[in-house]
Amino acid sequence: MAPAYSLLAGGYKTDINDKISAAVIFDQPFGSNADYPEGLYASTTADLSSFATTLLVSYDATDNIVVYGGAAAQSVSATAAVPLAGGYTIDADSDTGFGYVVGAAYQIPEMALRVALTYRSEISTSHDSLEFGAPTVTDLTTPQSLNLDFQSGVNQKTLVFGSIRWVNWADFEIAPPTYPVNPLVGYDNDSITYSLGVGRKLTDTLSGALTVGYEESTGGTPSVLAPTDGNLSVGAGLTYTYGDLEITAGAKYIWLGDASDPGVGTFTDNTAMAFGLKFAYAL
Repeated sequence: MAPAYSLLAGGYKTDINDKISAAVIFDQPFGSNADYPEGLYASTTADLSSFATTLLVSYDATDNIVVYGGAAAQSVSATAAVPLAGGYTIDADSDTGFGYVVGAAYQIPEMALRVALTYRSEISTSHDSLEFGAPTVTDLTTPQSLNLDFQSGVNQKTLVFGSIRWVNWADFEIAPPTYPVNPLVGYDNDSITYSLGVGRKLTDTLSGALTVGYEESTGGTPSVLAPTDGNLSVGAGLTYTYGDLEITAGAKYIWLGDASDPGVGTFTDNTAMAFGLKFAYAL
């Protein structure tokens, strides 16, 4: 029920002076892609896509403390079909909402030490929609989040890094006005995701990293369009440096948490694979 999909992201950062830097970031922070080919939910589909542009400015308050913040514009659109719900369909046009990002970091560059705390606000949009072919308006608010990222050098060739991420999913729902049994998508609990990794310089041009990730199962009611509860992952990546060009490739294997509810169904023993490729160039 979860077809393959791809996400794109990019950014540009520049130093304005010796204390102030600016960056623009493009990414797709939220998404959903579901398509049941058979069984009870055959022909149930959903496709939610987003695109965000974030402008950030950072200020070196001291040699060790950096503060940063900025504004984000986010566009979201969605379509879904749920034959079991009386042949329900929805086509929600794209709409753009605005939010903000604030954060601070403590760093000791000579130790490759950095600890950063970043808050991203919720963003609300209002979508002209067609439900059962009739015009309606669907309101949507993507959740706020808080990230704690850290890294520290162990020696000249080894780096330990990780993150803790909280997302306020408990306050998120997609509830179109005429869907028979709202919400169409909703979550009972927030999520906290942990990741930990170690990087090692292998040669003058090649380095590698191993990571492990964990999101606790919360026991909430699964959604037909997102029937998982927590996950465990392992990943590996390689980075090749050629002058000012840096190329990173990685893969991650994910064990998806089981989810079961008498009114929805049972989803067990599911896994996923993720692949990433990154290009970075210093001008």
